[in-house]
Amino acid sequence: MSENNQSEHDEEVVEKTTTISEPAKETRVTQARRVSSPNRNKAAVVAIVAVVAIAGIAILAWVLWPSQAGKPVPAPRTISVAGPANEGAKPGEQKVTLTADQLQHAGIKVEPVGERTAPEMASQLATGIVQPNAYHETPVVSLVSGIVRSVRAELGQTVGRGQTLAVVSSNELAETESRYVTASAELDEHHKHHRRTEKLVEIGAASREEFEMATTKLKTAEADVANLRQRLLLLGLSPSRVNGLNTSSQVSSEVVIPAPASGSVTTRSVNPGEVIQANKELMRVTDLSSVWVVGQVYEKDLGRVVVGSGASVTSDTYPGRVFRGRVSYVEPSLDTATRTAQVRIELANPGQALKLGMYVNVAFATIGGAENTVPVVPVAAVQNINNQQTVFIATSDPNVFVLRPVRLGPEINGFYPVLEGLAATERIVVEGSFLLRAEWLKTNPANVR
Repeated sequence: MSENNQSEHDEEVVEKTTTISEPAKETRVTQARRVSSPNRNKAAVVAIVAVVAIAGIAILAWVLWPSQAGKPVPAPRTISVAGPANEGAKPGEQKVTLTADQLQHAGIKVEPVGERTAPEMASQLATGIVQPNAYHETPVVSLVSGIVRSVRAELGQTVGRGQTLAVVSSNELAETESRYVTASAELDEHHKHHRRTEKLVEIGAASREEFEMATTKLKTAEADVANLRQRLLLLGLSPSRVNGLNTSSQVSSEVVIPAPASGSVTTRSVNPGEVIQANKELMRVTDLSSVWVVGQVYEKDLGRVVVGSGASVTSDTYPGRVFRGRVSYVEPSLDTATRTAQVRIELANPGQALKLGMYVNVAFATIGGAENTVPVVPVAAVQNINNQQTVFIATSDPNVFVLRPVRLGPEINGFYPVLEGLAATERIVVEGSFLLRAEWLKTNPANVR
């Protein structure tokens, strides 16, 4: 082939290649665009959703952001008013910082904000007496007669279930134990006789009648042992002690009286050396973690008291503290002399603060409502700065205190009801606030008017 023909052939190949490759390139570009387009759409959607979510969170945070000082804060319905330390100042509040030496000599005392029933509830108040929860009272009884050898629990002592409270020596117990040992030995003999008779019957050396008589005696002995065993258990012996009675040397006249439940010893009617009869109550153990308050409610107020409704209990012993419970019983009859009915409130007794026999005040919730309470602060905690009533709030730093303006109601028995600015969980300075006021005035002379 000549060079000219070869050149023409090469040009044709190049043209065909160019012609074929151009559509292929367009196809690949189109496919790439189709692939990348959904990815861009997805990214755009994700970005929009993220923006909407951030905006929603911002709006929610703005709505739920804690209120500033001065806005009413109702007292929470909790059993205890104690709460965590405040973390720091709210926006717009000022701090007072003491040195370690100042704090040591300041005599500052910090307590949680108290809580009392609201004054408008006074018409629904009743007096009551703290009584033990009868459902949590357990008598300690000796099931045997005998002599009390020792008493190991004092009046008011806290005891645990199974703890030894007393030891009684009883002839009745010793006799029953002896009979049990004898009956157990006889039972063993009857077992042996029964096995021998059974073998003799098999070889024809004993009659069927003799075997039946041996079987009857064995069953009778088994019944006697079972009866005596049950008797020992009823007299107060433990199953392990009964199982260990094998010989007469193990017989003992002493029986241990254990605590039937955990609680406090609220009564004790026996001393060492006393002779007692069976079923004698030696003492009483009461679980005082919950108590009853029995109040007298006048006839005109009974329509507002129903079983299951709430009630608040206060005591002069614990000013600023409210114990909450519920009405568990309303007496179906009235006292004809006083025209009152007994109402029983069941409530928790943390730390056994309420003592049996204590007089308390009771405020009943209205039907369908709740007990109305307000936070209160003692008079000594309040300072007047620039004609504004203020208190000092404790923070997580023991040297730093926050100045908080508050709005208070009229003084009642040494306490101010808090209308605005405080909640019952906050901790305030109740002693030494005058020193904090002086320190604040010294460091903020420009703010004094």
